[in-house]
Amino acid sequence: MALLAKETTKEKYSRLLQQPQWFVKRQQIIARDGGQCQNCGTTTQLQAHHRQYHFIIKANDFRLPWEYDDDNYVTLCSTCHAEGHKRYKVPVFNI
Repeated sequence: MALLAKETTKEKYSRLLQQPQWFVKRQQIIARDGGQCQNCGTTTQLQAHHRQYHFIIKANDFRLPWEYDDDNYVTLCSTCHAEGHKRYKVPVFNI
C-alpha cells in the first residue's frame, strides 16, 4: 500500500487559490484598485498580490489567503507580479 505524500506549503497555497473565497476576495481587491495594475496601470491579466503573509503560531499554519485585511493586498498585472516576486521576498510575520 502506497503512502500519500504530505502536501507541501506551496501545493496547499496553490489549491487554496482555486477556492471560491479567494475568487471573491480577488475581485474585491481588483475593484477597489480601479481595475488596474497599481504598478504599471494596465487593465489586463490582473491579480491580487499579498504584501505579506501571516504564520499563526498556535495553529502551526498560515492564514488563509482571503483572511487578510484589505490593505495587505495590491492589484498587479501578471507581469509586474512575477517581476516583483523575482526582485523581492514577501515578508512572513509570526502572529
